[in-house]
Amino acid sequence: MNPPAHDQASSMGHSRNKGLLTLPFIALLTTEILSNLGQTCLVFALPLHLLNISGSASLYGMASALAVLPSILLTPLGGALADRLHKQSTMAVLDILTALTAFLYILISHKIDPVFLTVACMMLINAYRACYSPTVQAALHCLVDRKDLTRASALVSQAISLVGMIGPVLAGMVMGFFGIMQVVGVAASVCLLSAVWIRIAVRIPEPSRGPSQGPRALVSHLAADTKAAAQFLIRHTNLKVVIGLSLAANLIFASYINVALPYMVTRTLGLSNAMQGLAEGILACGSLLGAILVSLRPGWFYLQRIPMLLSGSALALLPIAAGLLLHSPTYVLFALVAGCMALAAGMVQTVNITSLSYEQIHTPAMLIGKVIGLTNSLCMCAIPLGQAAFGPLIDHCHMPVIITGVVIVTLMTCLIAKLAMKPDE
Repeated sequence: MNPPAHDQASSMGHSRNKGLLTLPFIALLTTEILSNLGQTCLVFALPLHLLNISGSASLYGMASALAVLPSILLTPLGGALADRLHKQSTMAVLDILTALTAFLYILISHKIDPVFLTVACMMLINAYRACYSPTVQAALHCLVDRKDLTRASALVSQAISLVGMIGPVLAGMVMGFFGIMQVVGVAASVCLLSAVWIRIAVRIPEPSRGPSQGPRALVSHLAADTKAAAQFLIRHTNLKVVIGLSLAANLIFASYINVALPYMVTRTLGLSNAMQGLAEGILACGSLLGAILVSLRPGWFYLQRIPMLLSGSALALLPIAAGLLLHSPTYVLFALVAGCMALAAGMVQTVNITSLSYEQIHTPAMLIGKVIGLTNSLCMCAIPLGQAAFGPLIDHCHMPVIITGVVIVTLMTCLIAKLAMKPDE
């Protein structure tokens, strides 16, 4: 895929043969691992604790949906800020805020309603992440060459997937042996370590900027940045198709897995929190393998293949429905659920990386943080709707029926997207 001429011109100053595995990039990757580890432990443990004490998939789904709302609202702001604020300082402050939120949870957990406290803490954590992720993606533009962006994005995704594999297993074990407070304490400590590492080791070249501006001028510029990102996306048909596929994937596929996996493991199968942590780790392992495959064979993954990959991820869920209908033994069904969802997650990961690299390559460097922030926000709009819908569905409908519906709707969406795609712009 060759970027347009104006995109090439916009990034001439950016590509200076920096290479990929430089010390600044490795330092940034380490920061992403530490920060994600702390946040992953919190995002895994807090809603699972709520499910344990309530036993309701509807409440779990609604709490998870509410927790995503700050991400939807703040991701465009995070993308715009990533292009305007000092990236190193921004990441350090966000990690410190995450740690303080976790410590606050420990201090007031016995004084406040657990549902309200869990939702509030998850909303804050997701708000921090909404600003953190676009900052990391914008930093990649400053640290690696354009030709290495796909591999760099794949390596970052591998790091996130690795953390997603280790974090839930670690959190599940600590939660099973010690309790929720110890998990939250460990997560807070890791986020503080990440903040210290950022200040010591991470060095991100910052583009020259004009003189500092007041709050009113900054808000005006942020609004103009968001408008510029929206206008850029409107002009590119294939980017709109990619966003549409991501919306559908989040509404149907990701929302289903987010609610169904913990419910099936802890409620349907009656297994422990440690087994749920293991299931989350297996799921993340699938995502990691998908990211590794993209980094090893980037030529296999391009825009026109996204609908096929997403269709495959939906079809991978059908064996779970068959296992439920056949009343398979508990641990056989656990292996089937974890394995099939891991396969599906790996295919979705290839879709995410392919979409992100396409977006990075076809977006001018001056807009990259804004565009990624806006598209992430649009895609995340579907998550709370899906999670809020799947909670009651899982409480009141048979799981094989739900899986069949997920597969059919995903296949129809992919077919429509395939027909709407144009030759590479």
